[in-house]
Amino acid sequence: MIAAQVESLGRMGLVEKPVPGPGENSVLIKVAACAICGSDVRIFAKGDARAKYPIVIGHEIAGTVTAVGKNVKGFKEGDRVCAAPGHGCGKCRFCTTGHSNVCIHPCPSIGYASDGGFAEYVVPPENVVRLGFVNKIPDGVSFDDASMSELLACNLNAQENTPVQKGDVVLIMGAGPAGCMQIRLSQLRGARKVLVTQRSRGRLEMARRFSPDRLIASGEEDLAKAVMEETDGVGADAIFVCAPSRAAQEQALTLAAPRGRVNFFGGLPKDDCSITTNANVIHYKELFVGGASSSLARQNREALELIAAGKVEAKQYVTHRFPLQRIVEAFQTVIDRKAIKVVVNPA
Repeated sequence: MIAAQVESLGRMGLVEKPVPGPGENSVLIKVAACAICGSDVRIFAKGDARAKYPIVIGHEIAGTVTAVGKNVKGFKEGDRVCAAPGHGCGKCRFCTTGHSNVCIHPCPSIGYASDGGFAEYVVPPENVVRLGFVNKIPDGVSFDDASMSELLACNLNAQENTPVQKGDVVLIMGAGPAGCMQIRLSQLRGARKVLVTQRSRGRLEMARRFSPDRLIASGEEDLAKAVMEETDGVGADAIFVCAPSRAAQEQALTLAAPRGRVNFFGGLPKDDCSITTNANVIHYKELFVGGASSSLARQNREALELIAAGKVEAKQYVTHRFPLQRIVEAFQTVIDRKAIKVVVNPA
């Protein structure tokens, strides 16, 4: 088979590899679509402690089961499925209480320590199958649309940790793919007003298709002033920081309403991951500050259901498609911020 393999930092190319077997505890998937995630770009361009080289990356996977291990139940050849990067061991107290995304004994994760979806075929690690991160695609949902479910599941995790309530004013900092998904999820949960901010006007304009109530180009206007205008001087009830920005995380705490909720969705670069804040702001305003890391198996199923029901129009997020042979061009499109979501189609 053909696969796009990252050989070392900044070096990726097509290689021939044997088609893997599913073993006894996994499935072989013929990949039809694999979307590019920000973490894929990080592994390729900047490095990630969770990834090893050489590695075939890609974890937003949709395709067809072509072989099933003898110990695997519930799947058969021909099933249309999505595979997501679960890394739980299934045994620690966090896994057994339903939070495998923060497992303290993590197993190899697909696209990080185990070859991922930028290839013609992929075999998810057995723990990914065992913990429910391979799920059937509902009828009527295309492979490209289904590949959006993994990121949507991560956003559902953020919404669980930082719940949007009916009548809230929501501020989304960062108009990338995650920020655009938070627009729709906030609307579904009854937000009264959704504000989106981004430094660059071009990137911000891409979010307009999701009908936020206001776009704020923070490189051109005063973000704090704009938020206070939209909230009668109170601040936002829920804030999702979807940009990997220390400054955005610090500012978010100052823009929250009393008893506001702030979610640090975007991780910071490992060499610039400390923030400075006035702790009294959190103390006296009784702020609730949380994060969101990856997703749970049930959230991946919920994401597919939302897409199938048309509550989230997945095709709105897919702005570019590339064959596997143009994988480097596909990545450059993401790096240049010319897209919302880019899908690679190996088949």
